[in-house]
Amino acid sequence: MKTIEEKENELFTLWESEFEKNGDSGFCRDGLIFNGALYNEDQNRHSGNQEEIWSKAKRKIVFFMKEANDNEGEDYREWWLYARTGKMFFRMIYSWLNGLTIVGPDSRIPSMIAELDKSIPLCIVNAKKKSGGSFANYNEIYDHVNRYKDFLRQQLDIYSPNIIVCGGSRKMADIAKALYGDVIDFVKMEGSNWIWYSVEKKLILIDSYHPSAPGITNEEKYDTLIEHFQKFLRLNKFDL
Repeated sequence: MKTIEEKENELFTLWESEFEKNGDSGFCRDGLIFNGALYNEDQNRHSGNQEEIWSKAKRKIVFFMKEANDNEGEDYREWWLYARTGKMFFRMIYSWLNGLTIVGPDSRIPSMIAELDKSIPLCIVNAKKKSGGSFANYNEIYDHVNRYKDFLRQQLDIYSPNIIVCGGSRKMADIAKALYGDVIDFVKMEGSNWIWYSVEKKLILIDSYHPSAPGITNEEKYDTLIEHFQKFLRLNKFDL
């Protein structure tokens, strides 16, 4: 049986070939983040036991983001992630992931964190595999998704997530819903603009702020997402 990494790499090889045919370059690989030992002056990680902890995780959480910033041709999976960080983008990812992993329907919301425990699997999928800049151009993202939507859906299917956090306004949630449109009819959670779900497929989409969204405190970004997830858990639609 093929590993997740083998499935990812086979898909990425085909995807990169299609990239080149279309005149695109700088393909950025992403997916299930490595949690092994650091190397290259602590800039990269070796593969560890990330697949084992993913397979055992009750809540399989994928962060569906817009694009990687200024990292043309790199492999996201090998980055230094899990280490303590002052970068707000990753601090929000760590905190959301930790909170979504451990919070219960009536439990206290965990505090924000700056370092992620390596026993929690981290999976990041960018909709646009060509690196962008500080501000995303949604016309470029839509164009990229339209051209490579079959590959993008195949990548998500590799992980079989039950929670997808769509980071970057309603547009990212709409992209995710469209990717699954042939097989899933998502229902909006009553009283919330944050949660869409399918009882049949046991999958929820969380329409989240972008981790670096301006004009709102980090605490509000964090608390609001976790609070809406707790509201969903209280509905007991399916086991999570």
